[in-house]
Amino acid sequence: MIPINEFRPVSRLETPVTEIRRPRFPVIDAHSHLKRPNDPAELVERMDQFGIRLIVDLDGFWDGSLEEELRRYPERYPDRFRVFCRVNVEPIDDEGFGKRAREYVLACHRKGAAGIKFSKSLGLKIRDRYGNFIRPDDDRLRPIWEAAAEVGIPVTIHIADPPAFFDPIDPTNERYEELAEHPHWSYHTRGCPGFHELLECQHRLLERNPDTTFIVAHVGSYAENLRAVGAMLDRYPNMYVDTAERISELGRQPYSAREFIIKYQDRVIYGTDLLPNATNTGANYRFFESWDEYFPYNSFEEHNQGRWNIYGIGLPDEVLRKVYVENAERLILKERS
Repeated sequence: MIPINEFRPVSRLETPVTEIRRPRFPVIDAHSHLKRPNDPAELVERMDQFGIRLIVDLDGFWDGSLEEELRRYPERYPDRFRVFCRVNVEPIDDEGFGKRAREYVLACHRKGAAGIKFSKSLGLKIRDRYGNFIRPDDDRLRPIWEAAAEVGIPVTIHIADPPAFFDPIDPTNERYEELAEHPHWSYHTRGCPGFHELLECQHRLLERNPDTTFIVAHVGSYAENLRAVGAMLDRYPNMYVDTAERISELGRQPYSAREFIIKYQDRVIYGTDLLPNATNTGANYRFFESWDEYFPYNSFEEHNQGRWNIYGIGLPDEVLRKVYVENAERLILKERS
């Protein structure tokens, strides 16, 4: 017997293979991270190669990174990049935090930030001075959401990781290989809020801030349960979702995924969470555009989320255009509004 991590099965299915190097419509990747060594000119060349019209960089941190990212990307290539700012919530207990946070958001917007990004650290890692986890629905954060609504910018927020990350790392966990390789990604024994606790926070956040536009990352935190995400979209008109790093989940439930995206075609935004290369862009385009069966969502050399393959959902052009570009134009670029 060979170890499971050495198992590299080659499918013997003989089905059509659609190679898509460029998307049917130029895409806006609304979920990417560029705060890492990058040559902007080389990145633009790759964007041209893979049909990416614009990338939204979510790494405008409060340590001066916002200004750096703005200079590095949109100031040099104004038609190719936008940057979202980050807000430091660690001083949440300090007197006047809400006022300063609001003023900071307004200042970031004046500098050119096109939105705000919050990571899963809010809810899963950051604590207040009393040792309590700061959750997304904490009332002390409301000035941030109100400032975003005031200037009309969206908030992309990553609230919960996959449910499997909250389960024991044992033989029943479908992401066992991923978590065994990255055990620090598991929240099972950390004492932080559980998956469904975080979903309840998500509900309250959306309900209490109806004037703020939230793009809930990774298919609304729950790509494994599209009925639940659909119910949230029905209930909260201020909620949108992006597809970043979740074609692996969507593609293994192609009937449900196609129905979901067509039904909520005005609320789904294309994102990858990845720098563009032939493997990840091709797999994304193949998922959205083709009817191909049982193909890998990634290469074995790249990060894999589970040991399964995916299926294409062949979206109609009018839906594809919205997901690829028009929804992001409306929310982030403020076009076609």
